[in-house]
Order: sequence, then structure tokens, then C-alpha cells
Amino acid sequence: MPSRSERRRLFTRRRVHLWIVGAFVCFLAVQGFLSFRISPEPYPVIRMPGFQSAAGRDGTVKTTLVHAEVDLADGSNESIDPSALMEPLRFSTALPTLNFVLGSEGEGELSEEATEWLKDRVRTVSGRDDVTSLRVCWEPVTIDISTAQVADRGACEWKTVRL
Repeated sequence: MPSRSERRRLFTRRRVHLWIVGAFVCFLAVQGFLSFRISPEPYPVIRMPGFQSAAGRDGTVKTTLVHAEVDLADGSNESIDPSALMEPLRFSTALPTLNFVLGSEGEGELSEEATEWLKDRVRTVSGRDDVTSLRVCWEPVTIDISTAQVADRGACEWKTVRL
């Protein structure tokens, strides 16, 4: 059985360890809270960016370009910046939201509330009130990183939302 002084030393050491762990947990909690309140997000403290977009051995990167157009009541159409549509959203959630709502992975119809929000965003970004629909093109491309040029283009996958 350890002596009284050894027990006291072990108790003090445990207490110090608990304080260190507690301070670290508090730091992470505060940093996590701030991470969701500050824009842009403070990388790379807690959440690290993914590396799935790194170039392959052939020096190319496969990615998807997003283009959008609005159809107007007079039958014409205009280009619109898809990133401007998602501007109110946090940077880290804008593309996944755009992809879920307007991408090929999107499920079925949008709710009435989501459609109204999107209609309001389209009107705000385009400056037009006569918008009838939004069409989004998801174009798979291969980019040569040595020239920063598109090396190969795939066919557009269009998604249309009636506004």
C-alpha cells in the first residue's frame, strides 16, 4: 500500500491531469461554438478540409462545374451565378445544399417554403420579377492543373425548378 505522501502526490498529479483535460475540452467547446458563429470558418483548428480534390498522377483533377440560367416570362433566359443564390448560407454548407436541392442527387420536389426561398433569392440576384423557372447545369469536367484549363467536358445534367 502506498504511503500517505505517495497517495497525496498521485492525487495531486491526477488533479493536474484533470485540469489539463478539462481546460482542453473547454477550449474545444469554445472554439467549436465560435466555428459555427464566425464566417469564414476558422480552418484548420477542429475541422480539417478534405483532400479528395487533390490532383491525380496524370496532373488532372475531376470536378463538377455548376452553371445556372433563369427562364423569364417572355420566353428568354439569362445566366445567373449559382454561388450568389447560396450566398446567405455558410461557405461549408452552400455547395452541399445546392447539390442536394438542385443537383442530380436531389430527391423529388422542393417544399413550398424552399421554393419560395429560392424564388426570392433568384429575384434578388437576377433583379427580375418575371422569373418562371431556374435551370441548373452540373457539368463534369477534368482540369489539367499544369495549364489550369479544362481538358475534358462531360454532358450537362440539368435540373429545373418551376418558380
